[in-house]
Amino acid sequence: MNRYPVEIHGIYIAPDHKVFGKGEEDLSGQDIESKTTAKLIADSGIEGDRFCRPRPDYNGHITFFSQEVWDDVSKTLDLPQNIGPEITRRNIIISGVDLKELYNVSFEIQNIQFFGTVHCAPCLAMNRALGPGARAAMRSRGGLRAQINSSGILNHGSCELL
Repeated sequence: MNRYPVEIHGIYIAPDHKVFGKGEEDLSGQDIESKTTAKLIADSGIEGDRFCRPRPDYNGHITFFSQEVWDDVSKTLDLPQNIGPEITRRNIIISGVDLKELYNVSFEIQNIQFFGTVHCAPCLAMNRALGPGARAAMRSRGGLRAQINSSGILNHGSCELL
């Protein structure tokens, strides 16, 4: 099996589901919690996250977003340095892998089994959270939705993707 060096730059959860992509929700990210470690629960999600509940066939127990894409989007939109990729409301910020390569693929990070399901398309709320053009800048590279197929602890930092 091939091994790829990757880095987990951020692990984020939002305990309450406050954003639906419509209306005037607070998109500031104040409800997002940063973690250095997180308990991932098979067929459910990240402990403490708003979407964590038993759903074996759900396609998005967890979401991944590319640090490289964030760097490009941030530069394209000329975002202030104090705005980070957590504003995209993705759970895991990762570098070193093209997330498109993980669609419909089983993979492992830190002994946790995942299955990449579909593209995590950016919603209209991205334009409100990041500014005009954000949704277009993220089109076709909004991240990866994945199933969690085994439980474990995910840690911030360098690791391998298998």
